[in-house]
Amino acid sequence: MVINFSCFSCGPIPPSSRRATGALRLALGLCLLSGLTLGPSPSYAHEIGAERQVLVQVFEDRVDVALFYTEAPGARSGLLLTRFDVNGDGKLEGPEADLAGRALLPRMLGGLQFELPGERPRTGQPELKVEVRQGRVAAAAMMSYALPELEVEATRTMIVRALKGDVLESELHILPGGALIPADAESGPGALPSVLRAGEEVEARFVATADALFGDDGSEAPAE
Repeated sequence: MVINFSCFSCGPIPPSSRRATGALRLALGLCLLSGLTLGPSPSYAHEIGAERQVLVQVFEDRVDVALFYTEAPGARSGLLLTRFDVNGDGKLEGPEADLAGRALLPRMLGGLQFELPGERPRTGQPELKVEVRQGRVAAAAMMSYALPELEVEATRTMIVRALKGDVLESELHILPGGALIPADAESGPGALPSVLRAGEEVEARFVATADALFGDDGSEAPAE
């Protein structure tokens, strides 16, 4: 099933997912503080000055998606600031940042699809952060998709797709978390493509392991 990152009507994130998304929330904040740089960024001929990074982490009971986007000073970033900087201080803070983030989200997501074949995830409210520094827009969004918990040795497939056309290239990282490990060599560390271009898709498969799901005595492993 193709999942909609911007779905706001599916209810709150379960407590277990809220507890376990701390690492991505920390990454979200750190990337804003450091200028949203996860590594070398691909070049974009069709949209100079725009950069996007996507981080997907697949767990036994959910999928977390973090999206990082920057836009150099220019007409589009200037229009965003003019529209939402109500007090004219050159910053986007509080309610200004919240409104700007929601307006910017379609631009951040442009041309991206996230799919979990055969599964029906549930989403909650996305967490958005927006900053403006010397006219440069830096934005981040995080969403957690709740899923039925995998049984031992069951697999989960994650597909990230860029539609055809004028779609911004993305730096992409798909990682296993919790009880999951790569299900095949093609989904292992360093094997997956790190750049997603228009018309391409990246598929990763992960499997739930007994050692991670249960303790040495056969009892269920404690929550993180």
